[in-house]
Amino acid sequence: MLDHATSYLECELAGSMDVGTHTIFPGRVVDAEVVGDARPMTYEYYHRIKGGKSPKTAPTYAWTGRDEKKPEKEGKTMASYRCIICGYVYDPAEGDSASGIAPGTAFEDLPDSWVCPVCGAAKTEFEKA
Repeated sequence: MLDHATSYLECELAGSMDVGTHTIFPGRVVDAEVVGDARPMTYEYYHRIKGGKSPKTAPTYAWTGRDEKKPEKEGKTMASYRCIICGYVYDPAEGDSASGIAPGTAFEDLPDSWVCPVCGAAKTEFEKA
């Protein structure tokens, strides 16, 4: 039973494609039905109600200057860097606790062996955000 669904699609698996950061599973639709009259949450609704903002803990979060002061090191503002593979943003104010990188560590000071915590891309695959 689909308690909170407004519709469903049943698909037959047609294959899979590894695209680096995830796998795509294309399928052939074999059944579909509208099962309720509730209004679904759409991407437009998300942007209108939530403001289209990612939480600070999300890999897609980008510092915009609206939320807080950017971290500084020796009187200079430290820049955030974005992974060009998956979009993860390294924020110097946050560091990377999973990799043992302390908050306040500038991107330039990360070891050359450091990799993106989301997709494993090398440090060379990052650009200034």
